[in-house]
Amino acid sequence: MADILRGKVEDYKAYILTLLFFKRLSDNYNWESKTKVAEAEELYGTLNAKQIQKILDKAHDFIIPDGHFWDDVRKAPLDKKNDKLHKSVNAIADANPVLKGVINTVRWNEPAPDGSGGKKLHPEVVSSLINYLDAVDLSNKNASVDVLGDAYEYLIKRFADENKGGTTAGQFYTPQEVVDIIVRYLKPKKGDEVYDPTCGSGGFLINAAKYCKVNYGNPKAVRLYGQEDTWNTWAIARINMILHGMDGKIEKGDTIKDPKFTEEDNELEIKKFDLVMANFPFSQENWWKNGSPKKDKKGKVKNKKDGSPQLEYTGKEDFNDPYDRFNYGLPPFSNGDFAFIQHIVASLKPDGKAGIVCPQGVLFRGQPEKTKEEDGQNRKADDEYLIRRGLLQGPVDENGEFTSNVNIIDAIVVLPGNLFYGTTIPGSILFINKYKPEHRKDKVLMIYAAKEGWALEEPNMNILQPHDMLRISTILESWGDIKIAEKWIAEQKERLYNIIQEDLDFKLAEIDLEFNEDILRLKEKLIAVQEKMQAIETQGKKLSKTQLNTIEKAKKAVAELETKKQEAIDIANKLAEKERKGILDVKQELMTMLKDPELRKRYFSIVDKEELEDNEFNLNIPRYVDTFEPEEEIDLNEAIDNYKNIISKESLVENTINKVLNSLKI
Repeated sequence: MADILRGKVEDYKAYILTLLFFKRLSDNYNWESKTKVAEAEELYGTLNAKQIQKILDKAHDFIIPDGHFWDDVRKAPLDKKNDKLHKSVNAIADANPVLKGVINTVRWNEPAPDGSGGKKLHPEVVSSLINYLDAVDLSNKNASVDVLGDAYEYLIKRFADENKGGTTAGQFYTPQEVVDIIVRYLKPKKGDEVYDPTCGSGGFLINAAKYCKVNYGNPKAVRLYGQEDTWNTWAIARINMILHGMDGKIEKGDTIKDPKFTEEDNELEIKKFDLVMANFPFSQENWWKNGSPKKDKKGKVKNKKDGSPQLEYTGKEDFNDPYDRFNYGLPPFSNGDFAFIQHIVASLKPDGKAGIVCPQGVLFRGQPEKTKEEDGQNRKADDEYLIRRGLLQGPVDENGEFTSNVNIIDAIVVLPGNLFYGTTIPGSILFINKYKPEHRKDKVLMIYAAKEGWALEEPNMNILQPHDMLRISTILESWGDIKIAEKWIAEQKERLYNIIQEDLDFKLAEIDLEFNEDILRLKEKLIAVQEKMQAIETQGKKLSKTQLNTIEKAKKAVAELETKKQEAIDIANKLAEKERKGILDVKQELMTMLKDPELRKRYFSIVDKEELEDNEFNLNIPRYVDTFEPEEEIDLNEAIDNYKNIISKESLVENTINKVLNSLKI
């Protein structure tokens, strides 16, 4: 279906995912009807029409008006197909207010921009999409919420993979491995309210629910809340929740300018949550929407290197956030990182925790105040420095006095580069804890996870493998305690092995899909050729050289394809084995590291308040963790011998060249 749509529409994932959702609702509606009636007849015997209708009135999660089912659209004439589909999804949205703007986010009957009177998406394309999807039963009979939800998430990831370098991928998908690390450190528990202020397609929220399903047997043990500004992405998040059978509340809007989750008795007070998980847009410019294009003396707009206009901002002096979120300071209008971070802090209960994906710049951008005696010039403290200091020391009032002395930064993980979709900006994870345990109140755990080899390097982006996730999560969980680390690794090992096996099973299934049909076709062709040749021989005729070559070519084609399939299987198995071995290697690596104080310095550091103050609250990891990659040790004697050997060979070559040159002299 993606192949069919490529080049025809801008955001083809929205077309496919919403069409899939329509099919699911329609298939499940029919299944619900049959199932509920069958259950009632099994209990009460044959039912009359009135009784059946009474059952059907209560049988469905969603209403589908007559004439607007999947089959109605499928059977519509080609020239009416687009209009019928458009009317049907809108009729369903009208009948189910919760689906407004969700199932009907795509305008299927949009006219062609050339004014021809046709449709932007040709009816034959729409018909082709419908025919492909029609082959799959998406009711609960064939696809439970777990299966369908996982399939939906798989599609979201594939669409992100297709657009790795594009900005849209990063807007709706955070790598699963990073989500897993954050969820497992925060550990959602029964009754928690979990919030994602920039939720994309809902990955953090879905995984928080999955964590509760595994640990408490119920994915609805937590209440889920999310906000998303991009319309299509918001719709995908809503569909994601429904297909997973979850009751998440996903609101549409700009989280900074128009936060949707406020207290019931005060719409200007931000609602407080137990846990917040987020991957906000990195370094968003003009986050308060008060920037205007900068102009030169002639009134011409000044542009950046990328062609976009330079912006200038007004209103800092009289700025007022009606939601009172910026207690640590006003971020620069040109960069929204600390606006999102402070919104998240304001959204936490007094004992709340957060895991935030941010650019590494938040760790060190901004300089402290300096006097003329200190550095030869008077310099005020930068806004971002003051905010970071506040997170480590406490908020201040309008006079710059601390209103409380509390450090809410719990841990920092610097991640490998090129890990996120749509950006090459190096990322990190900032963990916030508003109620830190007594022995950690004045400490911050700093983890350097960007070491060479700590991620699988792919052409377009890097990937955290299971053993990389284990390494990071173990250091986070243990805070350097070897006993806690041993227990954690033992608990996680089986889970990660299962992930590796599931991935292998999926790859093997994909290999079967890729090769089996072609292998079967070639084998059938070979059998047909052999039967034909056998018939010739039965007649007492001798096979010609050409006929014999035909058989050999057919056999060779089958053998080559079977060999290719086996090679693909071997590669998949070897990778899985390598990943399983990686788990054991990391276990040994961590145990060795935790016993060696010098090695520990290269992995992490537990930094106290005094050291943070000495470094002027700069959280750049190299200040605390030894990030220097030691050079490989060499055997000097071996190196000297190699050098002498090379010099000797060079002399022989030089003598040979001289002899040749002398022989050419007249």
